[in-house]
Amino acid sequence: MSGTVFRYSAKDAAGKSRSGVISAPSEAEAAEALSRSGLTPLALKPGGAPRRARAKLDDRAAAMRRLASLLEAKAPLDRALKLAGGSDSAEDLFADLSLSIAAGRPLSAAMADWPGDFSEAEAALFTAGETTGALDRSADAAATLLERRSSGRRAVSSALAYPAFVVIAAILALAVFIGFAQPRFQEVLLATGAKVSPPTAWFFWISGILREWGGLAMLMMFAAGITAFLMSFSAAGKRIIANFSLKLPLIGPLLADRAFESFSGALGAMLTGGATLPEAARLSSRLLGATQLEDAGLAAAASVDRGEAYSAALRSTGAFPETLVAFVEIGEETGALAPLLTRAGAHFGQEAEARARRLSAVAAPAATAVLGLLIGVGAYLMMTAVLDVYDAAL
Repeated sequence: MSGTVFRYSAKDAAGKSRSGVISAPSEAEAAEALSRSGLTPLALKPGGAPRRARAKLDDRAAAMRRLASLLEAKAPLDRALKLAGGSDSAEDLFADLSLSIAAGRPLSAAMADWPGDFSEAEAALFTAGETTGALDRSADAAATLLERRSSGRRAVSSALAYPAFVVIAAILALAVFIGFAQPRFQEVLLATGAKVSPPTAWFFWISGILREWGGLAMLMMFAAGITAFLMSFSAAGKRIIANFSLKLPLIGPLLADRAFESFSGALGAMLTGGATLPEAARLSSRLLGATQLEDAGLAAAASVDRGEAYSAALRSTGAFPETLVAFVEIGEETGALAPLLTRAGAHFGQEAEARARRLSAVAAPAATAVLGLLIGVGAYLMMTAVLDVYDAAL
C-alpha cells in the first residue's frame, strides 16, 4: 500500500515518549494505526526519519537473528518485528518497523526509511524475500551480514587496541616530562654554571621544539580524530575514510578482505533469496566501501546486464582478487553460484581473521619496542645531564 511518510511523536501506555516514522494514506489513518499499536499520538507531520541515535550494530544483528527465528516459527510479521527489537538500542527501531507494517507498508520500504540503520543490500534482501515469500531466509541472511560486519570491526579493534594504548601512553608520558619535569631540570643545570655536553644541549633543543609545537601537533591529531569520527556518519565520509584506509600497510589488506567478505556474503544471500544477478551485484557493490572497489563492482554489474559472464566482468576490472573470480567462475559452470559466493564470503572472513592475528602479533611488540626506545633515550639523556651537573660540582 502506498502512502505518505509521517514523522510522529507519541507516548506509549507507560508514558514513555516515542518518535519515528509511519506510512499511511492520510494523517487520520496514520493516527489510527498508532492508536491501534497502543500509542497516543502527540504530533504528526509529513517528512522523513527524525534524527536519533543509530541502534548499535551488535543489537541490530541480534534483533535480526531473533526476527529470523520468529518468522521461521510463522509469527505474524508486525508482531515478530516488535518482539525482535528486544529491550536494547534496537527496540525503538524495530517497533517503528512494526508500526509501518501494521499500516500496510512493505518491510523493505520501511527499512529504507532508516538509511542510517539499514544498508541498501539489507533492504534488497527483504525485497527479494517479499517476492519469493521467504522473509525468514532474508532475515537470516541479513543477520549473517550484520554479524560479519560486527566481527570484522571487533577484529580490527582488538588488533589495534594494545598498540594504540601504548602510543597514547607514550605521548602522555612524553608530554608530562617535556612540559613540566625537563624545564625545571634545565633551570637547575644552567644555574650551576655547568658546561653543557653536546647530547644534553641536543636534548634541551629538541625539548624546546616539542614544548613550542607539541601542543599544536596534539591538537591537530585530536581534531583529525574528531573529524574522522564525524565523517563516519555520512556516506561520503565513510567512502573517504575507506579510500584512505585501504592504502595503509597491514591494515589495508585486512580491510580489503572484510570488504570482499561482505560483498560475497551479500551477493550469495540475495541470489539465494531470488534477486537477479545484475541487481544483486549492483547492490552488493555498495558494501565495498572504497570508491575504486565500488566503481569496479558497479561496472561488473553493468557488464552482466549486457550479457557478459560475471566472472569475466569481475576479472576485467582488475580490482577483485583472483580467488573471488575463481569462486564465481566455478559457480557459473556448475550452476551453484549462490552457495559458492556464500563460501567465498566465509573464505575472506577467515583470511581477515588470520590477517588480524598477524597484525596484532606485529603491532603489539612494535609499539612496545618504540615505547622502550623512547624511555631508553630519555633515560640516557637525563643521565648525561646529571653527569654534567656532577662534573660542574667537581
